Amino acid sequence: MATDRDRLAEQLLATFVDELEGHIASLNRDFLALERGAENADGELLSSLFRSVHTIKGSSRAAGATLIEQVTHHLEDVLSLLRDRSLDLSPALFELLFGVTDAMAEMGERLRRSEPQSGASLEAFLPRLLAIARESRPASSATAPPSLAPQSTPPSGGSLRLSPERIDELVARSGELRVLYGRLEEHAEELSEFGALFGPSSGSGRSPALLEFQRLASSILEDQRKLGFEIAQLDSAVRGLRMVPFEEVCGGLSRAVRDLALTSQKQVALQVRGSEVELDRAVLDALRPSLLQLVRNAIDHGIEPPDRRARAGKPEQATIALTAALRGSEVVITVEDDGQGIDLDAIRAQLRRRKLPEPEREQDLARSVFLPGFSTARLITDVSGRGVGLDVVKRAVEALRGSVDLTFQRGQGTRFSLVVPLTLTTLRGLLMDVQGQTFVLPGTVVQRLLRVGEDDIRSVGGVQTVTLDGAAVQVAPLWELLGRGRAEPKPGKVPIVVVRAQGCSLGLAVDELIEERDVVVKSLGPRLRAVRSVSGATVLPNGRLALILNAAEIVSRARQRASTATIVGAAAGEKVDKRVVLLVDDSITTRTLERSILESAGYVVRVAVDGQEAWRSLQEHGADLVVSDVEMPEMDGFSLTEIIRSSARFRNLPVVLVTALSSEADKARGLSVGANAYLVKSTFDQANLLETVAQLL
Repeated sequence: MATDRDRLAEQLLATFVDELEGHIASLNRDFLALERGAENADGELLSSLFRSVHTIKGSSRAAGATLIEQVTHHLEDVLSLLRDRSLDLSPALFELLFGVTDAMAEMGERLRRSEPQSGASLEAFLPRLLAIARESRPASSATAPPSLAPQSTPPSGGSLRLSPERIDELVARSGELRVLYGRLEEHAEELSEFGALFGPSSGSGRSPALLEFQRLASSILEDQRKLGFEIAQLDSAVRGLRMVPFEEVCGGLSRAVRDLALTSQKQVALQVRGSEVELDRAVLDALRPSLLQLVRNAIDHGIEPPDRRARAGKPEQATIALTAALRGSEVVITVEDDGQGIDLDAIRAQLRRRKLPEPEREQDLARSVFLPGFSTARLITDVSGRGVGLDVVKRAVEALRGSVDLTFQRGQGTRFSLVVPLTLTTLRGLLMDVQGQTFVLPGTVVQRLLRVGEDDIRSVGGVQTVTLDGAAVQVAPLWELLGRGRAEPKPGKVPIVVVRAQGCSLGLAVDELIEERDVVVKSLGPRLRAVRSVSGATVLPNGRLALILNAAEIVSRARQRASTATIVGAAAGEKVDKRVVLLVDDSITTRTLERSILESAGYVVRVAVDGQEAWRSLQEHGADLVVSDVEMPEMDGFSLTEIIRSSARFRNLPVVLVTALSSEADKARGLSVGANAYLVKSTFDQANLLETVAQLL
C-alpha cells in the first residue's frame, strides 16, 4: 500500500512534468532569440535563460528527476560562461543547446509514462556539457552559481493549477446546467401562458388562492430570468478556463522551422501575427500536428533554395507567415509562404499515375493535394514523400467542424487557410427536421436559406441544381446523403439549406427548418467516431438527442455522386407513357442510341437533324419535351433554345441539351439561353437522361 510519502512524491513528479512542458517552450523561444542575435547577446535574454534553467533544476531535485537536475546544473555553467564571455556562440553550440532541450522534453515524457531515467538520450549530453565547462572556464575562476535577475513578487493569493481533465469536467457540468435551464425556460413559458388564461391579476372577483398563484408565478418567472443570467455568466467564466493564446503553438513551430531549414539548406524566417488570439485548448492541441505538417510542406515543396530565389529576384531568405484572426465565432489560421507556388505539372503526373480524373480548373487541380496518400515528392526523405500528407490535415480540421482550403500564385507563393471554431463545447446551430429526426448544422457553414419549387430545379450534367446569384448550385436531399433511404417528394415549396465547405456550395433539401439556437456539443465516443458525416451530438431542451452534421463530409459525398432522388414533385421512377420527345442531333449514331433509350422508357420519339428542322417540326406537330445537341449545322442547340423561349406557344417547353461542350462557360451559356438541363456526353449515362426527362415531364 502506498504511503503518504509515496503519494506526495508521485504528486510532485506529476506537477513537475506538467510544468516542464512550459519551461521547455521558454527555453526554445529564448535560444531561438539568442541565435538570431548571436552577435549581440542580450543580457536580459541570458538572465531569462538562467531563470528557466535554475527553476527546472530546483523542481527536478524536489521531484526526484535526478538526470534532469544534473544536466541543468552543467547547463547553468555553460550559460555562466556565455554571460562572462568566456565562451563564444557558434552553430555547434546552438546544436548542443537545442539537443539538450529536446532531450529534456523526451525525458519529461518518459517520466510521465513512469519509465526509468537510465538509457534516456539526455544521458549523452552530460559529458559534453561538462567538457565545455572545463575547457572554457579560466583556471582561476570558481564555479559559483550564476546571479539571477530579480524576479517580481508573485501575488499574495498565489496560483492554482488545474489539470485539463478537471477543466473539461467543469465545462461538461456547466453544459448540463445550460440544458436543464433550457427545460426550465420551456416550463416558465407554459406557466406564463397558463396564468394568462385568468386575465390580469388585479381584477375583481379573484379568489385568494388564484391571487396567490398569480403572485407566485410572477416570482418564479423573475427568478428564472435571474438564474438564466447567472448561468450564462458562470458558463462563460468556466469556458474561459479552456481558452489559451495562439502563441502557445507558435514557439514549437519556430523551432521546427529553424531545424527544417538547416536540414534542407534553405534560409527561412517565421513571422507570427495574432499570437494573442485565444481559442479552445482542445482546438489548439488538435491543430498542432496540422500546422507542423503545413510548415514542413512549405519548406520542402514550396520554398526554393537560396540560389534559385536569387535568380528569380527574390530575397535569399524565404518567409513563412503564420496568422490567426477572429471571424465571429471562428478563428481563421493561415500558413503562407513566398515560394514557388503549387507545381500543377507534378500534380497532373501523379493523378495520371494513379489513374485519377484531372479537374479542369487550376484551383480544383491544386486541391488534389488533399487526396489520401497524395504526394508530389520525387524522393522519400525525413520531411516528405511517405504518403502521409495534406489529407491528414484535411481530416484533422474537418474533425474540428472546420474547413481547409488553399490558394496560390505561380512563382509567388501558396496560402493554406484553416477555419475552425473558437471552441468545441458550444456552437450556434441551425436545427432541421429530416424524416422525423432533428439534425444540427453549424451556423458558420450555412450560407443561405431558400424555399424552391419544381420549376426552380434544373439539371446540369446530370446534377440537380438551383440558380443562386447567377451560378448553378448543386442540390441534393439530405436524407439521401445520410443514407436514410428514399422519401416521397413533397409538392409545393421545399426548404433548402445552402452550405459552404471545401470551397464550394451545396443546397441540402430538408423536411422543415426548426430554429437557430446555441447548443452544447457532446462527443460521440470512440464507437461512433468513425461515422464521418456526424461530428457530435446535443441534448435538446425536450430531452431528445440531435446529431450535429459534418458539413465538409456531406459536401464531399454530394460531389462524389449526383443525387437521383426527386426533390420536388412527382416521384423519380414514374414514367409518363405516350409523351412526345423531339430528339435533335446531326449524328446518326447518337440519334439512334438516344432514341432507343427514350423509346424503351415508353416515350414517343420524333427526330430532327438540326435546329431548323426541329423548329419546323415543333410548329407543325408540337412536342412535350426537346432533347437537343448543341453543335449542329444550320442552327445550333443554343439558338434553337433561344427561339423556343422567345415563342409564346413554346415558352414553357422543357429543353434538355446533350453535348460534348463541357466547359463552365458553355454550361453557363446553356442555362442563360433557357435550357432546363445540360448533360455532357463525356459523362453520359442513360439513367441521368431518363431521370432528367421524367423529372421535367
